[in-house]
Amino acid sequence: MKTYRFGVLGAGNMGMAIAEGAVRAGLMTRDQVLLFNRSEDKRAANRARGYAVTGDYTEVYTACATVLLAVKPQNFDEILPVLGACACEEKPLVVSIAAGVTFAKIEQALGADTPVIRVMPNTPLMLGEGATELVKNAAATDAQLAELCALFDTMGVTVVFDREDLLNEVIPYAGSAPAYIYAFADAMVKSAYQHGIASEDALKLFCQTMIGSAKMLLEGGKTPEELIRAVCSPGGTTIEAMRVLEARGLADMLAQANDKCIARAYELGK
Repeated sequence: MKTYRFGVLGAGNMGMAIAEGAVRAGLMTRDQVLLFNRSEDKRAANRARGYAVTGDYTEVYTACATVLLAVKPQNFDEILPVLGACACEEKPLVVSIAAGVTFAKIEQALGADTPVIRVMPNTPLMLGEGATELVKNAAATDAQLAELCALFDTMGVTVVFDREDLLNEVIPYAGSAPAYIYAFADAMVKSAYQHGIASEDALKLFCQTMIGSAKMLLEGGKTPEELIRAVCSPGGTTIEAMRVLEARGLADMLAQANDKCIARAYELGK
């Protein structure tokens, strides 16, 4: 029997957000979670908050029932062979949030009998408003997938895929999309400032508009195209703005950006 229910290998912002979410939802207590971080100061801070901590990441793999790999994709070549050499009577469920790192790569190091679930969360998860996609390998059970979905459901919404490649294909629309939205917000706030509107007022108004618009999309019963038409009164102000966006090729620009994002995800998996 494992000493800890959950372990985080790479207790940075996202890893900690997931651990905190699990504790906050009452799915486990802090002393049932083992955190690895190279920084002694961070380990001390997490210990003071009631978490178990370690400076040896192999302990996370050997002592935890579920192991969250929350390090950057570039670090997997370093850590996977070391974990693969660890002696485990019972292999943990491995949960990877690394973009592009495939089941094949993980299984090559840890063994095809290792249950693995790949998860693609986005940063709003840290506020409990995430959008997370999951897919399991052949060794992981439906029960393990359901339990992990229940965890991420406490931090937003989840979608389960039955094909691993869809985790790459979906990245622009959830994982990377917050950056798109922040860039759009930044441009809108700067434009408003040029027209004499205080940045804090513009940001408040625009953020609330995003919240309301998202609710209209989710709950209004209309397609995006129908909602656009509802705002664009003939001869009005919005239709003039939309003509500029269409003339400048907004849809084509986003399609190109998304294609680049997806291509990079596949590159990371090689």
